[in-house]
This record gives sequence, structure tokens and C-alpha cells, in this order.
Amino acid sequence: MLVVVALLLPLAISARVLPPEEAHEGRSRIARRSVAATTNVSCPLDFSILTKYTWINQACYPGANTTTCCLAALSGMGLATSEYLRVTGYFELPDAATTSVCLDEYQAQLDEIGVQQNVVTECSNTVNSSFNAAMFTRSPKLCLGIETVEDFRTIVGPTPVDTACQYLPDHGQCIVCISAMESLIGKLNSIGGNDHVECFDFVLIYAAGVVNVAGPWDEETAQCILAVRYNPPASNHTGLFIGLGAAGAALISIGAALIFLAVRRRRKAAVHREFVARNNKMLKQNAAALVWFDWTELKAATRGFSKKYLVGEGGFGSVYKGVLKDGRTIAIKRFRNCTPEGDIDFLNEVEVISKVKHRNLVVLRGCCVASTNTDGHQRMLVYDFMPNGSLADCLFEKNKPLLGWTDRRKIGIGMARGLAYLHAEVVPQIIHRDVKANNILLDENFNARVADFGLAKLAPEDETHFTTHVAGTHGYVAPEYALYGQLTDKSDVYSFGVCLLELMSSRRALAASDSPHICLVTDWAWTLMKEGRGIEVVDQAIRNTGSQEVMLRFVKVGILCAHLLVAFRPTMMEVVKMLEGDIDIPEIPDRPLPLTLDMADNENSCVSSSRSTTPHIEAVNQQELLR
Repeated sequence: MLVVVALLLPLAISARVLPPEEAHEGRSRIARRSVAATTNVSCPLDFSILTKYTWINQACYPGANTTTCCLAALSGMGLATSEYLRVTGYFELPDAATTSVCLDEYQAQLDEIGVQQNVVTECSNTVNSSFNAAMFTRSPKLCLGIETVEDFRTIVGPTPVDTACQYLPDHGQCIVCISAMESLIGKLNSIGGNDHVECFDFVLIYAAGVVNVAGPWDEETAQCILAVRYNPPASNHTGLFIGLGAAGAALISIGAALIFLAVRRRRKAAVHREFVARNNKMLKQNAAALVWFDWTELKAATRGFSKKYLVGEGGFGSVYKGVLKDGRTIAIKRFRNCTPEGDIDFLNEVEVISKVKHRNLVVLRGCCVASTNTDGHQRMLVYDFMPNGSLADCLFEKNKPLLGWTDRRKIGIGMARGLAYLHAEVVPQIIHRDVKANNILLDENFNARVADFGLAKLAPEDETHFTTHVAGTHGYVAPEYALYGQLTDKSDVYSFGVCLLELMSSRRALAASDSPHICLVTDWAWTLMKEGRGIEVVDQAIRNTGSQEVMLRFVKVGILCAHLLVAFRPTMMEVVKMLEGDIDIPEIPDRPLPLTLDMADNENSCVSSSRSTTPHIEAVNQQELLR
């Protein structure tokens, strides 16, 4: 059951070559037609419409091109099968015997209208011919096993074809209908793969026999969808030429439309290829050893990037949990900005993280770059999945169990070691620039892993960076970086100090207080320490579960790291030794005078709210950052 549409015909022919065994089976069935004709089997197809559409005569004259003749014969079968679908709801004939009888009757009808060839036999026996009895008989091998209109609608659901092909008043609407059919054919083939290219015909006869209101035997429907030419009776040669000219013009219009669609599709394909090639070239120059994941593999691992698998979102995009076919659980970082302007952040993270390897840094397993009409441009990085989420999740989400002191101590030392490695053991050193609780991930044993290197910078030794573009998160950004764009490894130290104070207190970096001011955790902790109440910085829920001397040491290190003056902050290597008790913590210097005049009032308000956990504030003014 094969039908064709103008310039799509060569595609259909090339894609639909049957295996030799099926072609042989088809020829054997046709050879047995005389036997089937002697049974009580009858053909449910109506070929009488061929007395109206007799263009097959012109396509199948003696000596005519076989391909042209067989395509015309297929369109003739399309007229009959579309009407059969319209009446019965079935796409194909019930069995081989019925198909055999129908092919006999089809040839008889062709003989009656003057076709001087045995078209059915010749087209069935032609090498690589699509005209085969097996194609007209119901089979689970054809187009996803679809047999009825109900099956078809269950699989494809509502489609543009249902509206685009309903009425065909002019050539413009015909073009719209063809475009909708082309899209639906692609969708079905993508579902079933190359083994189901017969869906080409199913779509055409569905559009002609079910969707179109006028029905497949209507002139516009037959001409647009089934590529049938209408030859009205004429009393003279002038009428015949007018009819042929109109039909030719219609086919030319349809052909032009298809060419336009093909060119547009090629242009889209070129855009996709250019995107993938550009990113692959950049990545392979900087991270040739990475594993390259296939887009379909990652899509399947996340069930189409379902919201159920979404584990985090940020300015860069989203992070999904995925399960590969081999059972491995991964985290997929899907970038939001996939324009050329987004190349830098993506490449930067790949370049930085592919250079490092440490137990307290996330492990990059691979990447994926893809581009399709359906999903657009895609950039993704694949990491080990961290089952305990981020430090922010464990500290601030209400449904999370309390993070105990033992785990907090391990997390504090772990994130310090990870940053120390970036600053002191990698050449050139790496400045993270976005150290915060959300970017400290925790594995199954609550080991800290520093993550998200999208903003990281490779810094030549002893070089101080000045930039007008400040990156980072309010509350964690060092004041000299926020105000003057001065970036050094001590900027990360400040951010670490804020994280360490969050870890010890279960308070967010920025919190609203009873006064109109924003309360920074650094101000609050400094005020308590100055009053000799440093232990009160520690979360009351864990304050009595371990050595208060060690806890106080962690608090002091956090305050020292987050000092306003760069010169008083230790290096991350020194921080590790302080936390582990290998070196003493120096006396914490006084903080400089604040830029605001009401610091004392603000500090008092911070202290008064010290025993409450408050929501995160997204904005802060620069004067507050300096304090």
C-alpha cells in the first residue's frame, strides 16, 4: 500500500527497498493470484475512480520509463487504499489472499482504461521496486505495527496534519499540508528507526483518507496528497492541453514548495553541524581525553530530562540525575546559554576541571554537544553523582536530617583541601571565584567536593587580576573584588571563610535581621567573638556533641579567612593546617572602621537575631559588603 507525493517520491523509493526474502515472497504471492481468484475471496478495494483519473495511460505507454510507470501505479493504488481506510478504518488488506485478488482486479481496471502493459507484474518483478504485495497486507513489520486509524492516533497523538490537510482550497494550503506530512513522517521514523520507513505511505493515505474532508477522490486532494493528475474529458485537443497544463502547473508549484522546504531543512542541518563542529573542535583541543556521550544516551538516562530528575538549577542552567544503561548514576549539567556567547563559560569549565584531579573536587566524566531541530543546541557535562546533594541542601533544607559535628568537621577540612590544591598544587593556579555552599557537593560519605568551575580563572603565579566584570554570589564575594575588581587567591579564601561560618552556625551568608539592615554571617560571628562569646556561633543543636575547643578553632579560622583586609587572610594551605591543629591560629586583628555610621546598631541587631535561621537575601549594597 504505497502512495507518493511529487518530489518526495525518490526519497520514498530509495528508503523503502525490501529485503530479498520479502521481495521474493511478494513475487510468489502475485504468481499465485490465479489460485486465489478461484477461491471465495473478494477484493474490498474500489478501483472505479481510475475511469476518471487516467493519467496512468500516459505514464505506462509501451516503452515508457519503468520507474515512472510504477510510481503512477502506486498512486493509483493510493486512491483505492485511501478510500478503503476512509470507509473501514484499516490501512492494509487483511491477508495475502485478499491482496492477490485485489492486484488482479487492479490490473483488470488498468486494462479497461487502456493501459497496454501488465503493470502489476512488471512493477512487482522490477529490482528494488516498492510495488510489492507484502506492502499492502497487514503486518506487524509495517510502520510500528499500525493497522487501524485508532492505532495511528494512539501512537502519534494530535498532529499539525489534522488541521493542515483538512481543507485544500489552493496551492498555498497544499504546501502547508505537505510540510505537515513531512514533519509527521520524520516523527514516526524517529520512533521506529530505519526498519519502519513504510510510515511514509501511512501518513499520506491517513491525510487523504481520514483528515481531508472532501476525501481522497476529490481532485484537489488526489492531486496534492497522492500526486494524481486529473484528466477531465475534452472535446478537442485545446481542452486536453489546458487540463495537462493546469496539472503540470500544480505539480510545479508543489515541487517548488518541496524544494523550498528541502533547502530550509538543509540550512537548519548546516547550523546544527556548525554548532557541533565548533564546540567539538574547541573541546578536543583542550580536553581530548574526555569521554564523549551521545545525546540520545543522556536523554534516555534522564527520561527526556524529566522534572523528576532535576536536582538543581543556577544561572548556568540545570543539573539532572541520570541512570545509564549499565546502571551507573551520573549528574548531567545542562548549560542554558548555547549561543556562541556561551562558548566561553562552557569551554572554561571543561578546560579547568580536565586539568585537575583531587579527592575533594568533583570528577568530570565526559561531555556532550548536540544540536537537533527538536531540542536545539545542547551543551552538557557529565559528573559523578553526589547522593547527598550540596552543603546548602544539608544545612538549610527543612526536610534534611541534622548534619552532625563529625561530618561538619570532615566537610570543613575537605573543602579547604580542595581549594588549597587549586591554589598551590596546580600550575598555573586556579581561582574558583564562586565558592559557596551550593557549590560544595557531598558524596555518600559526606566527603566535600568543590564543584562548578564555570567562573574559575587560571592565574599566572604572583599576578593580581583587575576586572570590571565581577562574578560570584552576594554574601560570598570579597569586598576588594566586589568594589575594585581586584582578584587574587585571597578572594577565594574570603568566600571559604563565609562557607565555614555557615557550616558551623547553620546560618546563611546573608540574613534579614530585626533592623532594616542586612546581617552578614561574618559581622554576626565577629561581634560574638569580640564579646568573648565565640562558641555561640556554633549551631546550638551540635554545640555539645564534640570538643568545643575544636569547634571554636573552626569559628576563628572562618572569621580570620573572611577578614575585610586581604593581608590578614591566611593562604588555603595555612587554613588546612589550622583546621587540623598543626599550626596555631594567630590573633585575629581588629576590623577596619565601617563605611556606614550605624555599624554598632547593625551588629547589635545581628546578635539579637543570632539564634534564628533566616531566609537568603538575594541583593546587598556595596557598603554592606565592605564591612
